[in-house]
Amino acid sequence: MKLRVLLACLLLGSTLAVARAEPVTRREAVAAIKVLETDITGPDALKAAETVTRFGKESDAVLIIVGPETMPWVQTDVPEGEAKVRAMLMAAYFAGDIKAQLEKRRAEDDPYRGWLAVIKAYQQIRKKQPRIRIDEVEELIAKEEAGVLKQEADELLKEQQKQQPDNMV
Repeated sequence: MKLRVLLACLLLGSTLAVARAEPVTRREAVAAIKVLETDITGPDALKAAETVTRFGKESDAVLIIVGPETMPWVQTDVPEGEAKVRAMLMAAYFAGDIKAQLEKRRAEDDPYRGWLAVIKAYQQIRKKQPRIRIDEVEELIAKEEAGVLKQEADELLKEQQKQQPDNMV
C-alpha cells in the first residue's frame, strides 16, 4: 500500500498547517530530507517531517510500503512525548527510503535505507533525551551491528514482491 499520510499527520501533531494546494516538489523534498538528516531535533524538523511525509504520499517517484514489518516502533498506546519521538522516527524512515529512491531514480521501496535513517535519527534524539529508549529501534541497531539488517530488508522486499499483484509496479 502507498504511504498512509493520515497516520503520519496524526502522529506528527494536529498543529501542522493544512496541506498546500500544490504538491511538494522533488527539490522541496530533498531539502526537507537534508534538514532531518542534519538534526531531527532541530527547530525546522517538524516542518521538514511534514514535507517528506506529503512527498511520500503525493509523488509517483517513490513507493513506500508501510506496515509493522517496516516500522515496528509505530504504536498508538505510548505516552504523548514518546509518541512524538516515534512519529519523528517514522519521518526519518520516510526520508531515508525516499532519498534512496530519488538517488536511484526508481520507485522501489528501500526499507534498509529507511532503517539506517531511523538509527541515525534515534542516536541524535538520544543525545538530547537520553532517557528515551525504544526497544524496536534498539533491535534494528543490534541487527545492523550483527550485519544482518540488510539481509532482513532484502527478504522483506522479496516477500512484498510476492504479495503484489502482477499489474502493480
